[in-house]
Amino acid sequence: MSQSLGPRGVGIKEWKRCLQQQLEPVLTAADSAAGLSTYTDMPFGIFLYPPEDEWELRGELGDLVIRLENAGKTVQRLSMAVLLDQAIEAAGLSMEEIAQGEADLGIAIVRDTIRDVLSGKAAGSTPLDQLVAEAVDRSKPTSSHIVFLERVGALFGLHRPSALLDNLYRPDDKRENKKDQTPKVTHPLVLFYPGQRDGPAGLRFMDEAEADHNYRPKLFA
Repeated sequence: MSQSLGPRGVGIKEWKRCLQQQLEPVLTAADSAAGLSTYTDMPFGIFLYPPEDEWELRGELGDLVIRLENAGKTVQRLSMAVLLDQAIEAAGLSMEEIAQGEADLGIAIVRDTIRDVLSGKAAGSTPLDQLVAEAVDRSKPTSSHIVFLERVGALFGLHRPSALLDNLYRPDDKRENKKDQTPKVTHPLVLFYPGQRDGPAGLRFMDEAEADHNYRPKLFA
């Protein structure tokens, strides 16, 4: 991973420099949504970092949250690992049943089941994007309340981050007013993506999956 010189001449990882010099100024702006995305009504961003730096990133995000709060922002940190567990439980499954299913049926079949749960195809399941949308504190103003999607690596092999972001941008099918095309999430949102770039427009999730070229939000890398 490339490094650049910090203010004291000490090497700083490129993703940390990007966090401090590119992402943070956007989030501390008066309207955090304005600089996040290339789409005016899609205030989402993707922050790319090496999967092996997961724990280091969490520490940096803790410091970033403090700085943002000092700048008058509020930050809501949503763990995709926690929401994954919630989605599985909402579908009437337990982690014990998942583990037993892997032993009895094999990992491939269990993964297919979890994929159906996260997409909302399984009976009684709630789509992952719906769980994210319901978790966002909608009482907070969109100009100053920022949502962080963290621990996204928990979705590896189960749900593509690009599909999650696209679905968050779509209107809620459960709305009584079907003419209301407001996206499920309208607050500024940053998905912290463990992976690497693949060419000018592709991203490889967890450095192992095939490159995904379907990302529309602004990329910080």
